[in-house]
Amino acid sequence: MYTFKPNYEFTKGIVSAEFIDPATDNLVGFSEYVTDFSFNGSMNAGEVAGGPGNMLIMCIPDTARLPVTAKTADSALNNMALTVGADLTGNGVIETVRGVAATGNSISVSNAVAPPGGQNGAVAYVLTSSGADKAAVEAGSGTAYAVSEGGVLSGFNAVSGNTYCVKYYIRNSSAQQLSIPALFAPKVVRAHFTVNVYAKKTGGDVMASSLYKKRHYWIPYYFFTNGMQDSVGQTTPGSVDLSGQCLTYEEALSSGQCASGGTQLYGFIVDEPLGSNSSTAAVDGIYFIGLGEGVTVGAGETLTLPVKYTVNGVLTEISDMSQVTFASSQTGKANFTDTHQNIVRGVASGDAELTVTVTNTATGVSYSDAIPCTVTA
Repeated sequence: MYTFKPNYEFTKGIVSAEFIDPATDNLVGFSEYVTDFSFNGSMNAGEVAGGPGNMLIMCIPDTARLPVTAKTADSALNNMALTVGADLTGNGVIETVRGVAATGNSISVSNAVAPPGGQNGAVAYVLTSSGADKAAVEAGSGTAYAVSEGGVLSGFNAVSGNTYCVKYYIRNSSAQQLSIPALFAPKVVRAHFTVNVYAKKTGGDVMASSLYKKRHYWIPYYFFTNGMQDSVGQTTPGSVDLSGQCLTYEEALSSGQCASGGTQLYGFIVDEPLGSNSSTAAVDGIYFIGLGEGVTVGAGETLTLPVKYTVNGVLTEISDMSQVTFASSQTGKANFTDTHQNIVRGVASGDAELTVTVTNTATGVSYSDAIPCTVTA
């Protein structure tokens, strides 16, 4: 028999990812279409054996690792840059094809540059002609002609009056370019993955379900491990592999990946209930804390009452006091000026009972606690 109320919750669907620079908190990459996502934790059991038959005495776990699989259905160049440790630049080199009218026996182009990786300077290819030399030009369309500083195609004999189709390379301010280093140095980022959580209603109706929560995976130090991977298929979209390894602060620091204080944890998982007034959706109790058999307050004085929720039976700080109601059985003796604040005020000498109440917005169940209060003159 269950000693707790089980939550029938299921995760499914597209996962979103954000990658943040831990030093500046700037967003450096994201994808709304992570289609293959999993945590693949492992550890060594660390067996200690001895005695007759070398029996198992105990296990001391060690070498814990938490690799993450994260493959996207979109293909973003800035995400590829993260995996190799490079930066995107503007003013990338692109090819252009234009019709150029011959001037005398030469043709010229403007703003030509060398192709990416080209070692011989600016070049151009003449693809076809509008004149009688069309067949000859097309036969030699793979020949590269050096482009002089003045833009003239060196070595090409044009026919005056003809127009030639010329392919060459120029820079475009809006063209983003990624230079892939020979030695990868993947960036360490703070990773945030978000997964949909669905809840099933009690009973046999398998269609009676709804989006219930958002599950957030926060990884303070995430190290990309798969380098440059971008797969493209004829009938499937391109995919960038953003898989990585969770690091502790010390692991990231020892590899020179961060230089400020941080957590020793691999990460955090936070289930966010959806809907308005959701802060009490998991609350299963509320209690005055450390007040023993009651409190004493002087008339005209105030006293702050420590109070906490329980969530799954664990005492938890109250994030939103507006969902909590405080009351006094004798407002002429002690009262709360604001019934949503934990500050009681003594009015006149005597006794009163102070009550705190909260209602779980998911189940409609209310929880309360009460303590006696004595007001002195």
